[in-house]
Amino acid sequence: MPTHQCGAALSLVGFGISLIIGLWVDNPFVTVVLRGLWVLVLFYILGCLLSVIGQKVVQENFDKEIKDMEQAQMRQGENPENDNDNSSEMINEMAPAENAALT
Repeated sequence: MPTHQCGAALSLVGFGISLIIGLWVDNPFVTVVLRGLWVLVLFYILGCLLSVIGQKVVQENFDKEIKDMEQAQMRQGENPENDNDNSSEMINEMAPAENAALT
């Protein structure tokens, strides 16, 4: 779904820009609209391709980061379930006035 949205957004931007530029240089209306439609189709395809490439890059980097984090936890011997329990560390790092207000 985001692929089609990115393609549609890029095509509308290209279409609008081509219409504005075509009218600015005093091209005939039919020429402006036909070129705008060509830009609309081509930019939709370009937007879809860029969206797929972007999604793939983000997913690969995310998977690599998760794998690196899991390997680091295995080396340290930590359990992933207990990793979120750092509230005592945060309280110890607070200023004494803030620490007293919490108790």
